[in-house]
Amino acid sequence: MIIKLIGLINGGSTPFDGQYLVEYDPTRQGVDPNGDPMYAHIVCTPDPAKALQLTFAEAAELWQKSAGTRWDGKPNRPITAFSVEIS
Repeated sequence: MIIKLIGLINGGSTPFDGQYLVEYDPTRQGVDPNGDPMYAHIVCTPDPAKALQLTFAEAAELWQKSAGTRWDGKPNRPITAFSVEIS
């Protein structure tokens, strides 16, 4: 299975929209394709053949992966800011 980032759930756009997840690590900072700093390390590709291959259980585990807690006490799960498609 692969994960496609559709777009932000709040309707905003990102350089990752419509692309497939290659790497994700919420415990380290990253940089988006425009060179802007990010709170999580995310790498995507437009090519589904280059996407990270996962089982459904692994995809669900990756989706739940957190880096501490947010200001409101909930788990910090940056990837959940996106609507995704798992196929």
